[in-house]
Amino acid sequence: MRILSIDGGGYLGLAPAAFLSALEERFQARAADRFDLFCGTSTGAIIALALASGMSASEVCALYERFGAAVFKWARLWRTVPWLKSLRAVPYALYDNAPLKAALTEAFGDLTLDDLHKAGKKVLVTAFNVTCGTPTVFKTDHGPGLTAHGRFLVRDVALASSAAPMYLPLVELIDPVDGVRERFCDGAMVSNSPALLGYAEAVSHLAQDPTDLAILSLGTPRSDLAEQQSALRWRERRIARGLWGWRLGERIIEMTIDGGATVAHTALTRIAKATGAKYSRITLDRPNGLDIDFATAAATATLRQIGVAKARDGTIHSELASFFIDD
Repeated sequence: MRILSIDGGGYLGLAPAAFLSALEERFQARAADRFDLFCGTSTGAIIALALASGMSASEVCALYERFGAAVFKWARLWRTVPWLKSLRAVPYALYDNAPLKAALTEAFGDLTLDDLHKAGKKVLVTAFNVTCGTPTVFKTDHGPGLTAHGRFLVRDVALASSAAPMYLPLVELIDPVDGVRERFCDGAMVSNSPALLGYAEAVSHLAQDPTDLAILSLGTPRSDLAEQQSALRWRERRIARGLWGWRLGERIIEMTIDGGATVAHTALTRIAKATGAKYSRITLDRPNGLDIDFATAAATATLRQIGVAKARDGTIHSELASFFIDD
């Protein structure tokens, strides 16, 4: 059984999508056809759901380029006039999610998780249920006792999982089974790297032997979280920092998300070694000038280049060949 897992990271998700697109071209095989279980968080949820619905990775890249600039249209202004960003971020989310909702509606229509399952695809997507104060893992009804999420619309699940705090509004969904209205935010608050959840799902609900599992986990471009004194602003050098010193909380969120992803990777590496599962983790570097909400033409070109350049690596080809071609 092959499992594909994709991290969160806003518009940076274009890089792993471009990476997959380059691999599809090289191996002449579509990820949509080569994987059985698609796991995703936030932007990774959009990619995972798109692939599970039958899109090629190239089509996913095109989807990102269509909605990126519309969703994050104020990013350049926030960079140019930081105090305006601070002023906006105190009472409101930085961006409206209407353009993203429209793009997801165009991409997925009225497709449900049940439709994906009927097409032979299994999905696992994380979100955080703010109403209940608990994590939610949206799944296709692919195992015993799984009956809760099949009737949810794919577009709604993708929107809920990608509702990054501070950046995008909460997403209110009505449960299609019991009619309960609940609010959700970004799945990165649950697990930014859902590969470990994918492994657990495979050996539990799907009753797979670990030795029959092959897991490919893709990260989005991440920045170095180390605090070098010479690179810190004066307000960030203080030990007794307030919210300002944590960049209005953005850095706290980054540390929480990236730290959790690192722990999940370390745990799954050890589990795979102990159980005989195949596990590959591909990480992508993030050069200066890129942010999760920066979707300019230059950022788009850079993210595509990052993904394609990684896919050209001969070592990567050898490591990932078995995911795309049969022996």
